[in-house]
Amino acid sequence: MSETQGGGEGFSPVPPPQPQPYGQFPAAPPYAQPVRPERPATVRLAAFAWWGAVACWFLGSLLSQLLGGHVAGTVRFTSSRSVRLPDGTVLTQSTNSLLPTPVAVVAFLVLGGLWALLVYGVYRGVNWTRILLAVLGALGTLNVLVQLLSALTTEEQNTGDILQVVFFLAVVVLSITGFVRMFRADASPFFVRRR
Repeated sequence: MSETQGGGEGFSPVPPPQPQPYGQFPAAPPYAQPVRPERPATVRLAAFAWWGAVACWFLGSLLSQLLGGHVAGTVRFTSSRSVRLPDGTVLTQSTNSLLPTPVAVVAFLVLGGLWALLVYGVYRGVNWTRILLAVLGALGTLNVLVQLLSALTTEEQNTGDILQVVFFLAVVVLSITGFVRMFRADASPFFVRRR
């Protein structure tokens, strides 16, 4: 009985490796990931400026809403109620009031949260978020400027209007800082195409 490599019966020895028809090729070098530069200070400062602008916008809008600012008072909530009278006619009563505070807080939180997520994409270096933030940031800054001018030109300014002016001035300054920082030449290599 012949010996087998496995030590048991019925197993044949492992055949030696066969030579390749075209010879042996050297192993391929390991796949090298492109080296991504560290997050530059300008990108970090741009993200913090945008996050600060989001916080100032949220506080300015909320305080103006809570303290009865005139600009916040232009956003009205219309509700209707119909009542059937005993003679068969329907009476519809509409009220035009300020946006309810809980609805305003939820709306401000949702919009501010979406904006903060977009800024997080810039912080991570995702190029499409930088482009989208530039477009939406320009539109948002114009909207803040219009509200700022409205609050400044109101005849009877109250505490809500003054606080809105202070916070919205901070929004404009921080937004411009964010624009300038995220499009500086030393920030551009950090932004790559990502899915």
